[in-house]
Amino acid sequence: MPRRGKVTRKVCRNCKAILDLNVKKCPYCGSTDFTEEYAGFIIIINEEKSEITKRKGLKQGMWAIKVF
Repeated sequence: MPRRGKVTRKVCRNCKAILDLNVKKCPYCGSTDFTEEYAGFIIIINEEKSEITKRKGLKQGMWAIKVF
């Protein structure tokens, strides 16, 4: 489902990291394939205490749940 309103972030299609619009290359996986359409997100604040990081292998940051 496309987002409505002003777009302030973009998402890496490869690893689902949510990034600033001015980023040219994903700092997590190195991809340059981005989209602005995603649904839901997860914010990882503390990698050591997060169960999601252990299960999914995510790092600290913002991650999209579903990318279109």
